[in-house]
Amino acid sequence: MKRFLFFGFLKLLGVFFLYMPHFLRFNLALCMASLLCFLDKKRKFDLLANLDFAYNNSLSQEQKQEILETNYLNLVYNTISFFMLGVCNKKHILKMVEIDKPEIINNLLHKGESIILVTAHFGNWEYTTPAFTCYFNHPITAIARMTPYPLINEYLLKVRSQFNISIFDKNGAAKHLIQALKKDKVIGIVTDQNTAENEGELVNFFGKKVRHTPIASILARKFGAKIVCSVASYSKDYKKILIKILPPIEYQKSEDIKADIYNLTQIQSDILEQFIRENPKEWLWFHKKFKNQYEEIYRRSDE
Repeated sequence: MKRFLFFGFLKLLGVFFLYMPHFLRFNLALCMASLLCFLDKKRKFDLLANLDFAYNNSLSQEQKQEILETNYLNLVYNTISFFMLGVCNKKHILKMVEIDKPEIINNLLHKGESIILVTAHFGNWEYTTPAFTCYFNHPITAIARMTPYPLINEYLLKVRSQFNISIFDKNGAAKHLIQALKKDKVIGIVTDQNTAENEGELVNFFGKKVRHTPIASILARKFGAKIVCSVASYSKDYKKILIKILPPIEYQKSEDIKADIYNLTQIQSDILEQFIRENPKEWLWFHKKFKNQYEEIYRRSDE
């Protein structure tokens, strides 16, 4: 009964938001974001710590405030959009997204290349994979981090597994990604979060040392797959999700496995930094990206 009521409520919420006029939905998100920004001291502190550290305290208060407000707005609007994703169809997806340079993916699929679609918590990242499968009519396998709550995990998997998408837990996902590369040729990975010491490659990011997951680099080198970096940002009026696709990363395979993986991972970190510098408001600055090497920047004086 609890499960039925939970899923029924979320479905009604999705329908409510999906058919709500855009201006009402957007203004509701603005109000909720403003309230959250006022109440949420911890995330605000982490975001400002990241900005000051990454940009060496060079941003003005106005710039930081704009990034702060946009991050909260995106967080709220992404949540609303996720409820909508649970009840929408392929037509809705295609109406909401615009893909820049789709010929990059079309050419790779036409050649039968294996593709590792690398993305980040940028704009509305949840729509990257459904946009891919709906637009290119090709399945994709992706990984996701689970929550401690089974019922929420079931809902997240249900929504994310629509539109010919296979989703697996981050833990033990490597075998599923390998199988997918061999079978369907396309996998999707979000790679911009901090990782544990034994899981990440130490690379440069905004002139600092950070841990960056090497999974895309390892799989690309082993299976000859093409790494394609992509991000999904909002249009100014939030009516569209604009997906930018870069050409596949070019690299020369050598006999030095360790050096190859490091170089490929550094290239991905450089691309992520380039995306952020071009549009810093759209990246989710709440993550403790620098925590592995610079944990002290997240210590609050009141702790």
